[in-house]
Amino acid sequence: MKRQIPISLIVAMIMVLSTACSTAPQRNDQSIQQNIETTPVNTDPFEKVNRGIFKFNQDFDNKILIPFARSYRKQLPHPLRIAIYNFFSNAAEGRNLVNSLLQGKIHHAVDSFSRMFVNTFFGLGGLVDIATQTGLERHVEDIGQTLAVWGAGFGPYIVIPILGPSSGRDLFGLYSYFFYTDPLGYIDDSTARFSMLVLDMVDTRSRYLRASSVFGFASVDPYLFARETYFQQRLDMIYDGSPPIDY
Repeated sequence: MKRQIPISLIVAMIMVLSTACSTAPQRNDQSIQQNIETTPVNTDPFEKVNRGIFKFNQDFDNKILIPFARSYRKQLPHPLRIAIYNFFSNAAEGRNLVNSLLQGKIHHAVDSFSRMFVNTFFGLGGLVDIATQTGLERHVEDIGQTLAVWGAGFGPYIVIPILGPSSGRDLFGLYSYFFYTDPLGYIDDSTARFSMLVLDMVDTRSRYLRASSVFGFASVDPYLFARETYFQQRLDMIYDGSPPIDY
């Protein structure tokens, strides 16, 4: 079934683009820190259920995803894998652009728009990352980070089947990612759309195969290791790589 872009979404994006410079919230790390300090970030009220899903994800990863990822690396030449990675990265620039505007990161938004324009029109639809070669930096922004900047609390820690760690706040952003801000989601053919999603997943996993062995020996409790790593990663992303020292 063909998925049409909601008119309300188009109007909202136009409003964001036209008013970002005058209405975007100022980056105030002190206010963000205050929000994090008064929010029980390290909360895991569903730990028993989360551990069960985590075990399922481990089995899925070991028995299905890793074998596919290894075969993917073995069968596809490196230049082709790079082109696939570049394509999916370029497809995500629209999401980076919108969330940068919503967070008041005008410079990041300009970089994201420039990268998307350059790579799409001069990089064979994003297969070649010309933007990075010209010095345009990539800024990964998502709706979870935007909600944090706007004052939304972390919410409970949640482990999602196959997709992995998340939170109440990031789960909301995940829905928007799959249904609104991902351009691949507007592919008419459902089989092609699902195939692209699987290809993206396998390509991503193939680039972290070496991390599997490190993860296995990183902790006597892999669940706790994964949870704490997720907390630190999200905090680092919210603060653009410079979280408060006391964290």
